[in-house]
Amino acid sequence: MAYVAMARKWRPQSFSDMVGQEHIAKTLQNAIEGGRLHHAFLFTGTRGVGKTTSARILARTLNCKGGDPLHPCGECESCKDIAGGNPMDVFEIDAASNTGVDNIRDVIERVQYPPVIGKYKIFIIDEVHMLSTGAFNALLKTLEEPPEHVIFIFATTEVNKVPQTILSRVQRFDFKRLSIEQIRSRLRYICEQEGINATDEALDIFAEKADGSMRDGLTYFDQAYAFTGNEMNADAVRGVLGIPPVELFFSLISSIESHDLKGCFKMVDDACKRGIEFTPLLDGFGKFLRNLLYARLDAFTPDALNISEEMFTKYKSVVPELKNGDILRISKLLIDLQGTLRYSTNPRLLVETTFARMAWLDRLTDLRRALAAINDPKSASDEALKKKSN
Repeated sequence: MAYVAMARKWRPQSFSDMVGQEHIAKTLQNAIEGGRLHHAFLFTGTRGVGKTTSARILARTLNCKGGDPLHPCGECESCKDIAGGNPMDVFEIDAASNTGVDNIRDVIERVQYPPVIGKYKIFIIDEVHMLSTGAFNALLKTLEEPPEHVIFIFATTEVNKVPQTILSRVQRFDFKRLSIEQIRSRLRYICEQEGINATDEALDIFAEKADGSMRDGLTYFDQAYAFTGNEMNADAVRGVLGIPPVELFFSLISSIESHDLKGCFKMVDDACKRGIEFTPLLDGFGKFLRNLLYARLDAFTPDALNISEEMFTKYKSVVPELKNGDILRISKLLIDLQGTLRYSTNPRLLVETTFARMAWLDRLTDLRRALAAINDPKSASDEALKKKSN
């Protein structure tokens, strides 16, 4: 049997399986139970958070002939028809490749016919914002007064491109980005079901890199699983995904603190030898600076930063000569570098020279102390000697 990707194999099959979108699942369940079902829905949110999957779950739930109105049975004629991949009453349309008026006219023509197996004829239009203006206009009348047996479900990542005339005729549901903890918990559950021994640190890497998208997290997990097999650790995952180890950034920040340009160049060379691309290298350094600043300020706990107590302590004690203002200046240089990197014809030189500029910077001085030193040189000298003796 052909291998099924994790993102497909572990796609939720009912509202109870939905991760991170419980508010939407509960609202839809209440509408079904109370008989207050709208005829048109708009699911919006970033990629990989469950919009299309939720549309399919809703379609299966509404047309299921089993005894539980909120959980598709998987055994009735309608459930088997949908599971077969070419259902008679559920139509999925990709608006990215079916943008014109003729495509929507075909939908309008199908709307007139009653469902064959289930209770509803359901039209799922993915990336609906890609429809042309003429296609949206052709849909308006049918969307406002559809037959009782028809339900429209639209999904989009760019709701701002959907005309207001459409938005006013649908119930809008905003899907949230998933938290690191939610993605990690789901991956841990999958590991238990699949018999995969993965360390917590390895799962944390997937959850962070997923950036709120469960589908992306499962795709990265699948990629690493193909390399590691059932024994998955953090070092192997970093190697497969091209993620720089945090030790590189501790080396870099120490070189910056000590004005060591040679050390900055060596860190870039080490990263290149490991096969690390510059984009993830800079993204990783940005996260490192964020954790460094937050740890110093005690703004978040180690759990909130998704790091260990030991690493949290290391962040607090590293590079004491760098003030918070220095870290902010370094962060600004990094942001500027990330913005210009894509346009550079020599990205390595650009990265190296920017890191060198970070190391070349003089340290910030407290203005009040500087003014005090001007007004009372002897006091400032005594304070400097005291600091040196300590």
